[in-house]
Amino acid sequence: MPSASPLPSLPALLPACGHHGAQVKPWPHATPSSPATSRSARTDLDATAMIRAYSATGGVASGDTIASLLRPHTDQPISRIARWIVAGHVVSFVWRSETLLPLFQFDLASMSVRPGTLSVITELSGALDNWELARWFAQPNACLAGAAPADTIAADLSAVLRAARTDRLVINGF
Repeated sequence: MPSASPLPSLPALLPACGHHGAQVKPWPHATPSSPATSRSARTDLDATAMIRAYSATGGVASGDTIASLLRPHTDQPISRIARWIVAGHVVSFVWRSETLLPLFQFDLASMSVRPGTLSVITELSGALDNWELARWFAQPNACLAGAAPADTIAADLSAVLRAARTDRLVINGF
């Protein structure tokens, strides 16, 4: 019986993404490796790094702030946000009991979700939870020559979709 060929390693996949030797900066995990560090402290450090990373694309806003921005566009802003989140149509994460949404995904003039964001989210659904998805959009990605998907999506949606597809395949083990 022929043996199964091994799965390609992540570096073997990167050329398919257009990555040709670009240096990728590591995600600024500031997560200490000490076992004594509490989970909440690691989460705080990770959230702080993620929020800092999103500052280049408009930052993050609370659900309440998004509701205020939506108010001129809909009679039920809280319901709309809740539907977007529950349906998985937007990137959101909870930190310190507050739902935060990165602003890169919204057209602030119409308060609509930018085209393409849902396609990328759909590509990664099932592979990442909300927190991981928010991190994925904020952190440098080798398939994008070290740029973060949130920084790249408006200029090159197809590259971000390829990066999402590659990462989903790696996460799910093909």
